Amino acid sequence: MNKTKIEWTDYSWNPITGCTRGCHYCYARKMANRLKGRAGYNEQEPFTPTFHPNRLEEPLKMQSSQMIFTCSMGDFFGPEVPESWREEVYKVMERTPWHTYQVLTKQKVIGPDERQLFPNNMWIGLSIDGTSGYWEHSLVSLKLCSATQKFISFEPILGDNLPDDISGIDWAIIGAQTGPGASPPGRIIVREVVERLQEAKIPIFVKHNIRKYFVATKDSWWVTREEFPEMASVGI
Repeated sequence: MNKTKIEWTDYSWNPITGCTRGCHYCYARKMANRLKGRAGYNEQEPFTPTFHPNRLEEPLKMQSSQMIFTCSMGDFFGPEVPESWREEVYKVMERTPWHTYQVLTKQKVIGPDERQLFPNNMWIGLSIDGTSGYWEHSLVSLKLCSATQKFISFEPILGDNLPDDISGIDWAIIGAQTGPGASPPGRIIVREVVERLQEAKIPIFVKHNIRKYFVATKDSWWVTREEFPEMASVGI
């Protein structure tokens, strides 16, 4: 488990890594390729979905309450991820009710097989970049799932294929693409998303990486918002 510079969380924890989706901007794939043959990443296929049971106990070593981005190096709900792997992660979440676990996916949210509900301290989010409608069925599954907090991460926000109906969502993150060759976000698109979120009274966390594209004025005061859902931590 590692301390992270991601503003909306404290630590990253990766008991499951890898994804086969192939997003061209994926930082996790690039990092896995750099680590191939080391730290549990396969030398030939470093980003193939992999279970790391040796990492499961890491959150138990931290007794103070933390926000933990879970599976930042993969997709927790990827179709190649067996439910048995996820169940081992759920068990750790239940054993550490003082932590809050944040999971992001681009896939359909799959309800657990061996339990009725997700752990109470698990937040589930959907990553939407606006390039296509891949998120439509995933968003329906997110809204219907038992997670106590449901959120959307509009990062990187690259297009205007975005949801109109955001009812049932508790939180939103907005961010830009970073790194060499990064595409700047469309200013009109970002403003439309912000307005939609404000109308729905959804807390917004605006990442620092998008602020350089906007000047904080009376009409764009939202660029400094770093809000969280009302329930910052939920015990089991």
